[in-house]
Amino acid sequence: MRSESRESSGLDRQFGHPQGLLGRLVGHAMALEHRALHRAVVERLGLTGDDRVLEIGFGPGTAVQLAALRAAHVSGVDLSREMVRQALRRNRRSVHAGRVDLQEGTASRLPYPDGSFTVAYEVNSFHHWDEQVQGLREIHRVLGSGGRAMFTLRSGHGDATPSEVEDIVRLLTVHGFEVFATEMHHFEHGGAFVLARRP
Repeated sequence: MRSESRESSGLDRQFGHPQGLLGRLVGHAMALEHRALHRAVVERLGLTGDDRVLEIGFGPGTAVQLAALRAAHVSGVDLSREMVRQALRRNRRSVHAGRVDLQEGTASRLPYPDGSFTVAYEVNSFHHWDEQVQGLREIHRVLGSGGRAMFTLRSGHGDATPSEVEDIVRLLTVHGFEVFATEMHHFEHGGAFVLARRP
């Protein structure tokens, strides 16, 4: 039982920060597994040709690829060097065209000026953030007035999803966001979408 727990914990760490050969394989698996979820996320974001978008924890870059088809510009940070490499390769045309910018980084130290974006989102990465409150402060800082933020929470990590939704709604409200929609979803293992805006 302990060995199973250690294996599960190790695999979860790879999904949070893919590294090495296993991390490379995890990235390819995420690209395949999350396609339908990423399409749903981008649809709910309602992106237009005027939007400047930030994804935090972009993984292999599949959601970035979809967002770049609709938005003016997409930026992103990810903790994993391997995921940056895969995402840059997947989005190489948009990168070369200057429409996508991806780099190694964390939610708690976003390398962008105040008010840089109209939309910010994450997909299944929030529970991996080392400093969640600081990450929310940073998102608030880099979003312009009226900017939207979306969080995609996945069941199976820690507390049950309803508790996670309540927690993040409270955190967002405390840190200056207005939550305007929550929606349970049944993609993959199930979870929830939480949408908010910066007044």
